[in-house]
Amino acid sequence: MAYLVRFASTPHDLDAGFDLRYAVFHDEQQVARALDRDALDYNADHVVAYDDAGRCVGTGRLVRLDTRSAQIGRQATTPDQRRNGVGTAVLEALERLASLRGVTELVVHAQLHAEPFYRDRGYVTDGPQFQEHGVPHVRMRKVVAA
Repeated sequence: MAYLVRFASTPHDLDAGFDLRYAVFHDEQQVARALDRDALDYNADHVVAYDDAGRCVGTGRLVRLDTRSAQIGRQATTPDQRRNGVGTAVLEALERLASLRGVTELVVHAQLHAEPFYRDRGYVTDGPQFQEHGVPHVRMRKVVAA
């Protein structure tokens, strides 16, 4: 299936991404503190992916940490579209955006089940497992060309 992946530049795109995050993190994963929104969303760059029916099936964000690094986060895919390339398409769009912004290092706090996904795309585990919002995570990094 083909997906339309774009930078979220309209209120509709942002709301679609926020709704998907809420459904995945809060409803599906039962995270105690909903990850639907936080203060970083206002300064982040967001990406959304739509299926052929116009339904938002993937999202993620890029948050600048300093002059050379940024964090990819809040990446979510609808359950029915997982393992169909949506996550990869969103991640690649976020990495392209980072490159355009001059970022040379990316960081992600990956849920443990997502660690192989990021590792297969060039991310390296950097440190021990930790809890974030009650969910086990691991910090991963990737050096990218600006």
